[in-house]
Amino acid sequence: GGDCSLAVASGWSYCQIDANGCVTEGVGIYGDNEDCTISAEIMSINRGGALVNFEGLRGFLPGSHAPQGRLTEDHVGKVVPLKFLEVDQAKNRLVVSNRRAMVEAKLTNLEPGQLVQGVVRSIKPYGAFVDIGGITGLLHISQISHDHITDVTKVLSEGQEISAMILTQDKEKGRFSLSTKTLEAEPGDMLRDPENVKANAEATVARYHERLQAEQQARDQAASELVAGLDLNAIEA
Repeated sequence: GGDCSLAVASGWSYCQIDANGCVTEGVGIYGDNEDCTISAEIMSINRGGALVNFEGLRGFLPGSHAPQGRLTEDHVGKVVPLKFLEVDQAKNRLVVSNRRAMVEAKLTNLEPGQLVQGVVRSIKPYGAFVDIGGITGLLHISQISHDHITDVTKVLSEGQEISAMILTQDKEKGRFSLSTKTLEAEPGDMLRDPENVKANAEATVARYHERLQAEQQARDQAASELVAGLDLNAIEA
């Protein structure tokens, strides 16, 4: 995402949009960057959501994409970050999302190896979906514990608060995977005492990163010695 101010201000002219996000007057052309983030003021609340204003450009913010998923009169006058959900010049329709903007911002701040706190939202045969401050990550069954698990519900329950490490991330698709296995001091700790794993998560993560750093330094040293040996052989030749 980028800065929309120039693209929008120079593109779509002033328009009026009704409660369904349909333009009732005014026409214009939107710029060429629809995946940017804008800041817009919430002007009024209606049954379906809210009308927002950005430098004379008006758009519709559905209630399901509003801050915290709900809108009240207290939101009127507040400026919020927004992403575009729909920009349809032919239909003169502009729909925006605060939720999407917040998710992208949070994903930007998440990195593999980072410790996060979350709540188990749903459990599937292949793992659990965990809510991390409004965005959802997958804790695969193979990443719950070093010990073999056949039934996720025997280890985790919906609504349970857990600590987990971010394993991988795909920022473009907004997906990331989690691991509690890496937080186990001993294999099987998640099965025996998950609360203890959660309580000692920070210390375990610190040791995990120290081990990775030591392993990397060992590899770098070995590679350096190998290169030095090759240079020496070349000189002797």
